[in-house]
Amino acid sequence: MAAKAKSGLSVRASQQEATYRRILNAAVASLVEEGTAATTTVAVQHRAGVSRGALLHHFPTHAELLAATIDELVRRNESAAREALASHADDVDPIDRATRVLAEAFAQPAYLAELELWAVARTDPQLRAGLRAAESRARRDLDRVVSDLFGSLRERPGYATVVALTTEFVRGLALAGVLRSNRARRNRLLDEWIWAIRILLDQKPIASIPLNISKPGRAIND
Repeated sequence: MAAKAKSGLSVRASQQEATYRRILNAAVASLVEEGTAATTTVAVQHRAGVSRGALLHHFPTHAELLAATIDELVRRNESAAREALASHADDVDPIDRATRVLAEAFAQPAYLAELELWAVARTDPQLRAGLRAAESRARRDLDRVVSDLFGSLRERPGYATVVALTTEFVRGLALAGVLRSNRARRNRLLDEWIWAIRILLDQKPIASIPLNISKPGRAIND
């Protein structure tokens, strides 16, 4: 009897996990394809094919639903970075390769969807709190990718400065690309930044910069 009850609980837990994943995947797809404004709880409920009660059981508020998407968005961003790295396998210049790979990864829809959540969090304290927690947990994965990309430059005096500034630069480049589609201009800016990196790498930083860079949760706090 006890074994049967335990089995029933296990099945119920599996069903709840499947429902949770279905809702979360629907929310991520909506964010990437339609944007934050269109990713309402009703829209996600319909896309996931679940009842209102099921959605609210897992995500009582809209802010909790949006914050929960961060882990999956970061996973996709990490995957995009690795795909970009594979496409630049023939680029033997570590500075050129690392910078262009990061720029390509940050230009992908999943990363832009993540940045869109940051913007919305500016005026939504509940979402901001949820994003801080989610970003702190998930960002380690992307930090590891960034560290891997620039790892061969780690012994240079300006390494930490270059990695931090490059992350901010390509983030801004990604946002600019939403309104500007001038690829020649984008490539020219990348060329100029790569040139600047070669100089900065041999400069001692004027202040200590933590190596665990690229933390959007911190940016949201500031």
